Amino acid sequence: MVVTGGATRQDSVARALLALPADVDVVLVHDAARPLVPSELVSAVVAEVRRGHEAVIPALPVTDTIKQVDAQDDVVGTPDRSVLRAVQTPQGFDRSVLQAAHAAADVDSATDDAALVERQGVSVRVILGHEEAFKVTRPIDLVLAEAVLAKRRASRAIG
Repeated sequence: MVVTGGATRQDSVARALLALPADVDVVLVHDAARPLVPSELVSAVVAEVRRGHEAVIPALPVTDTIKQVDAQDDVVGTPDRSVLRAVQTPQGFDRSVLQAAHAAADVDSATDDAALVERQGVSVRVILGHEEAFKVTRPIDLVLAEAVLAKRRASRAIG
């Protein structure tokens, strides 16, 4: 099934939710900008939702120091990176939870679906993401993607 996307990411997900068959109870939301997500990560997200977590996101620990800046680009704070995670997709949800979050959402009010669910008071479970689930958005990312694909081809040839 193909669903025509909306003007925004949030609108596209809302349209997809409306088009789902009635028997679908677990929904994954994935960014097309992450084309190399390993199937094991997808399976892990689904498994956590099926274990009873209503919302599940893969994420990696932040390794860079993060600075919070003001409108003039002056540093106003340095968050403790030990409690920060870089979130990836696919994000997994109990269908009814995600539908309720979208129904209650303001237009374009979140950068991801987990944020919409959080606003409804639903706990979001974080699982370990994967290094190969990075976004391909810059020219340097294409170089990295080529390296990942070469590594996968080599491991298949050996295995």
